[in-house]
Amino acid sequence: MRVVEFIWVLVHVATIWMLAVVTPGANVLLTISTALNHDRLLASYSALGVCAATSLWALFGSSSLVIAFTLFPQLYVVMKVLGGSYLIYLGLKQLYKAKSHLNLSNLKQTTQTAVPSKIKIFLTAFITSILNPKTGFFVVSLFSVSLAADQPQGLNLAMIVAVIATMSTITLCWHLVLAFTFSRSSAKAVYQRVSKVVDYVTGGIFTILGVKVIAS
Repeated sequence: MRVVEFIWVLVHVATIWMLAVVTPGANVLLTISTALNHDRLLASYSALGVCAATSLWALFGSSSLVIAFTLFPQLYVVMKVLGGSYLIYLGLKQLYKAKSHLNLSNLKQTTQTAVPSKIKIFLTAFITSILNPKTGFFVVSLFSVSLAADQPQGLNLAMIVAVIATMSTITLCWHLVLAFTFSRSSAKAVYQRVSKVVDYVTGGIFTILGVKVIAS
């Protein structure tokens, strides 16, 4: 019976997390933007950055470290300000890019200086994801569903490992799908025609999300 409950809870967690991951947000926009502006490989590093941050949040959630936000509200405020400010920075950077007409047509002429490193892409995605305390609370809520007080310690440990692996795998797979889809030549061709509008919209959404995180 324990095994059946284990599998059922894991399916429940996976379903909730899939819905959360596919919901458009800063992470999704960042991976799509990277794929459109650069190539599949760099977009894959963005996917890895988001996945790494998700794994770390899941580890925090399993250890109840995120509960520190409740015990120390000032810490939560600091995280909100840092996370929101970083999103605003990304938004303003995207808006500046749109204003400067920096799109695929002239990226080809400035490849040597404009293409960021793999590490930079990874860190940008990682920081964007990790500086979002709401993600932490969502992860904690998933662990509160998956871990039961009356379960043996060994089974709880197995559940923690399974949940972290499930969340990380789902996150990585979805962002790799985005990276592969939007790095295709057909997607880039469409983006090249409407790049300025897309950059303005993306920059605006990043900025609004940042303000919303700080004000929430």
